[in-house]
Amino acid sequence: MGRKPAITRDAVATAALDLIDRDGMAGFSLERTASALGVRAPSLYNHFADKTEILGEVARVVVLETPRVPDPAPGQWRSWLIAECLEFRNTLMRHPNAVPVVVTWFPEPLLHKLYAQYSTLLGDHGVPASDHLFLLEATHRMTIGSAMCAATGRPALVELPSGNPTERVATAPPDADSALFERMLVTFLAGFDEHP
Repeated sequence: MGRKPAITRDAVATAALDLIDRDGMAGFSLERTASALGVRAPSLYNHFADKTEILGEVARVVVLETPRVPDPAPGQWRSWLIAECLEFRNTLMRHPNAVPVVVTWFPEPLLHKLYAQYSTLLGDHGVPASDHLFLLEATHRMTIGSAMCAATGRPALVELPSGNPTERVATAPPDADSALFERMLVTFLAGFDEHP
């Protein structure tokens, strides 16, 4: 008599993420996820209430895949925050088909925990407490927005040096998108420094 395969929430989420990575949301189903784990779809209900809860776990798995940037040296919190955003965006871009899942089912408790940790770090670096949430939420939204545009095929636009007004804008090459995002963050944080 064979032993029944044990499944966990993480295993289900990872199998679902693999399907989404490979085939997009059209390729994700309870049946296909269960099949990838060698079980039947009803077995998933022992771990999840429904398909939506699985997608929430997929979002959590993607977010937790993001490497943690070491704490900044004194006076370097801006560089640290930019590096954190770049790491998160890089993680999202490793799973472009899952970016809409992360946006829709972002694990809020995890976000609150990260914001609390990052707020403490910003405070340790002299950033006024009244600015913590603004900085974190603004850069988070910029990161998510940039990843969503790139993942859904909306390329960045760049200004051309041409003097012709009808030919001033062009699609940036794919490798320029990350550099443009970093420049956006640098510009935003420079502007933040100039406002009381």
